[in-house]
Amino acid sequence: MTLRKIEIIKRFFHKTCNDEDLRTLFLLFNSKKGHDEINDILDTDWNLFECDDTMINMNSEKMFKNIKNGIRCNEIMEMKNCFIRRFSFAAAIVIVIGLVFFITLNSKFSEQHDANQYTSVITEKGQRSKLILPDSSIVWLNSDTKLSYNYSSKNKRTIILKGQGFFSVVHNKKRPFIVQCGDIKVNVLGTKFDVSAYPQYDKISVALQSGKILLNNDRNTLDLKLISGEVADYNVKEKKINIHKENVKELTSWKNGELRFKNDPMKLVIEKLERWYNIEIEVKDPQVYKSVFTGAILNKSYEQIFKLIEYSCPVNFDVVNNFNLKELPKIVLYSNNKKIKCL
Repeated sequence: MTLRKIEIIKRFFHKTCNDEDLRTLFLLFNSKKGHDEINDILDTDWNLFECDDTMINMNSEKMFKNIKNGIRCNEIMEMKNCFIRRFSFAAAIVIVIGLVFFITLNSKFSEQHDANQYTSVITEKGQRSKLILPDSSIVWLNSDTKLSYNYSSKNKRTIILKGQGFFSVVHNKKRPFIVQCGDIKVNVLGTKFDVSAYPQYDKISVALQSGKILLNNDRNTLDLKLISGEVADYNVKEKKINIHKENVKELTSWKNGELRFKNDPMKLVIEKLERWYNIEIEVKDPQVYKSVFTGAILNKSYEQIFKLIEYSCPVNFDVVNNFNLKELPKIVLYSNNKKIKCL
């Protein structure tokens, strides 16, 4: 089976793969087991690729150029994790498999699904991506996000979101666009809005940049319209919703590679930075959580960000030099009043 997968990967880069090959690769990449299999192939069986002159001549620069031209990807976040450091060329292949042929499959793969099945797209921690849906609607996906869509129905366009996405929806009065995120359904015809619905949090936030959207749920206990500039925060546990005004462009600046904090508690800052940079942050002193942070992050390394936090908050940090390539980069935080030595 492994040899078959290797041949499929080769055919992909030779541009001789068929629809079944693309389907196999897509399903592999978008499942944990399949993703691990691809990594193992690139790690243990890389010598099988090296005998192929075509593969040797394909360099990572060309691959990334193909990514830029082929899928109109807005941005792939700089990854300082073990996989990129160890397999720069192999990682390029994984990114190509995970992103390039996804757009190729928009018109082919989705047609093979019946009315009860969804096509899924996943961004890992440390990544952000932009994708084009079959109706030309555009979605920006934040780190650690899964989006599933079903366009088989002629009456509606259905999306399931776990994570954060910014949607620019093409108007179609006959086919409403519905985003399901936990208890909440966002119904639109054509507009721009942001949804943050990470399963590990007790809050779902919907921010409307332009147009109008309707919020409801399966129990029919919610029927609420949002107008431009409004944000709805839904408490999952209490089943309560709060509406307030916000600068939505600033709130959604993450899709342009900018991460903003405004008097955010350090616990939230840490969670966002771990997801944004795909790093591990360890807090040695609970006093750290008493801090709040305000700042904007654009094209900065995580070391630079923590220097900014250190300057503006009563917090110090250490970067742990981790020589185990299978582990994530690690930052240790502690109060500047009581420094704890990192081992």
